[in-house]
Amino acid sequence: MKALTPFLYLALLLPLMGCEELEELIEEEFDVSISFAGDLGIVSETAVSEETDPITVATELATYRIESDPDIANAINDRGEISKVTIDRVRYSYKDFEGNEEAFVIESGFTFADPNTMSIFTSEILDSGIRIAEADFRNDAFFHEDDFSPIEAGLAAGSTSIIIGYFGTLSHNPVDFKVGITVDVTVTIKPDI
Repeated sequence: MKALTPFLYLALLLPLMGCEELEELIEEEFDVSISFAGDLGIVSETAVSEETDPITVATELATYRIESDPDIANAINDRGEISKVTIDRVRYSYKDFEGNEEAFVIESGFTFADPNTMSIFTSEILDSGIRIAEADFRNDAFFHEDDFSPIEAGLAAGSTSIIIGYFGTLSHNPVDFKVGITVDVTVTIKPDI
């Protein structure tokens, strides 16, 4: 069953409430939880000479426009009604691995970019030692939570897009894989009535 949009919910309550009660309800902020997902392919890597040399990789960047999400678009009249965006967590997995099966993660993280200022925020992942080929074979899912406030501040200041990429250093090479991501976000909306 599809959830009611805030405005449909209010329309159903209108006959049951007085005008003052309805105005108070309409002026309150409310949260909408959304998720967006995608696969990030490797677009750059460091040069290496031996298979046992560590290799550093970076993926393409993914961009998601928050105000274009169907659940958000149905809940707002204009971008100014979004008062806060909170990145709750990033879920990720390794997919389509090819290459040296001995490769494991030495260090890794996510890069976020603020499209307004083009400032970069990196969020390191604490999960080192993951053998990429095994994680892909087992369909392992990993969760990353951090203090994302530097990016959230930009989102609250008028940016409507989240830009994210993955970077990592692996113990062996060659490697090729994708990082599947799902970003869980809470959007706080204050209706402009």
